[in-house]
Amino acid sequence: MFFGTKLANDEMGVFSDGLRVTKFRNVNSAGVPAPSIEGKFSSLDFPLFRLAEQYLIYSEAVTRGGSGGSAAQALTYVNNLRERAYGNASGNVASLSIPFFLDERARELYWEGFRRTDLIRYGKYTNASYVWPFKGGAKAGTGVSDTRNLFPIPSADLIANTNLIQNAGY
Repeated sequence: MFFGTKLANDEMGVFSDGLRVTKFRNVNSAGVPAPSIEGKFSSLDFPLFRLAEQYLIYSEAVTRGGSGGSAAQALTYVNNLRERAYGNASGNVASLSIPFFLDERARELYWEGFRRTDLIRYGKYTNASYVWPFKGGAKAGTGVSDTRNLFPIPSADLIANTNLIQNAGY
């Protein structure tokens, strides 16, 4: 699923520096490239709700103490996903914990735009206890201000609506 031979990036702006990933391809069921805009963008333009995401939401909610489901069903859902991913039961887990879901969501939902929100939900997006390369502009990674949990409001929106107040720190 990854391609390239260099494990770490040295230059963030160079696509070929480090490993790259291709999760989705813009082809039809016969493998023929689907129509696209300028040959660059996917022709798909609709929201996608994956069953895997729903299984993880259910299981995390139950593990966090939600009363609308059962721990046994949560474990079954997670192991169903892992069996699909591993091709057998070798990756199955015997129990669930809150920290498990941050990692499992990273594995199952990579490249789908959930990671930032998940890191914020788990309190790991801005602090220095959880870093990755180039976090905070440092190659080794560093913590950043908690104001980064919110995006700035675009200046065009602030100008268009004087009732808006810029988020703190921007």
